[in-house]
Amino acid sequence: MRRHPGFAADRLRARIATGPPLLAAGCHDALSARLATEAGFEAVHLSGAMVSATALGLPDLGFAGATDMVEALRRVAAGTGLPIVADADTGYGDVLQAAETARRYEAAGAAALHLEDQVLPKRCGHMEGRRLVPAGEAAARVAAAAGARERLLVIARTDALSVAGLPETLRRVAAYAAAGADAVFVEGCRRAADFAEVRQAARGLPLVASYSEAGPPPEPLAALAKEGVRLALFPVGAALAGARAMRDAYRHIAATGAPPDGTLPWADFTGALGLEALTEDERRHRPSTDAPQEPA
Repeated sequence: MRRHPGFAADRLRARIATGPPLLAAGCHDALSARLATEAGFEAVHLSGAMVSATALGLPDLGFAGATDMVEALRRVAAGTGLPIVADADTGYGDVLQAAETARRYEAAGAAALHLEDQVLPKRCGHMEGRRLVPAGEAAARVAAAAGARERLLVIARTDALSVAGLPETLRRVAAYAAAGADAVFVEGCRRAADFAEVRQAARGLPLVASYSEAGPPPEPLAALAKEGVRLALFPVGAALAGARAMRDAYRHIAATGAPPDGTLPWADFTGALGLEALTEDERRHRPSTDAPQEPA
């Protein structure tokens, strides 16, 4: 199932250059990546918030580091051959760390990463207390990542819209585009009119929109597509649905001593994991029991 990440990066680059927006399903492990692939998505997204939640049991307050993300990225890559767009937070340091993050992410299977302009430790883009580094510092991170990658796409993310307003956001977007970003992601941008201004500041680069349940959703994707949005992230929706189902199942088992009704059939579960194909491979390669035995 896995393919060379460079090929996935090339596919992603070509896909977001033109055409309708590409939907990226939020995944945090191999199982979720398999299920998203089975559902027909063309790309998946690895969120730092989900890695912090699922691997560490902590909110998105900068606890998940580069090692945690790379390990999660490898697990997602094991479950899909689709392009993976991975959250790289701030690059986990300065320019040297941003460059190394790009190299490690690409080696682990990412087709793209997004770098943001918060200070360390960063916070979820929908939480209070976010602080920005100077635009020049963030642009240098983007340039360092772009210089270190082979084919990986570098998406520049800014959290300036809710922190410093639209004019500062546009100034930063222009700086990040000039630094070598392949696409631009303005966290919290919701209105088509704002995306139109962002696109102009970004010199026509593809734009990214996030449909995260952590904050109010952007306007309908059809309207945003007209203003240059080419990649739409759905980072946590499936995980929130799964968490609710798990919580309800645990409560039911604790209260009744029996498993709940309506779960995914075991055959469907193992089918999503490729059991049938693996069993057939085992059958083909296993020596026949009727074959003559070699002399002792």
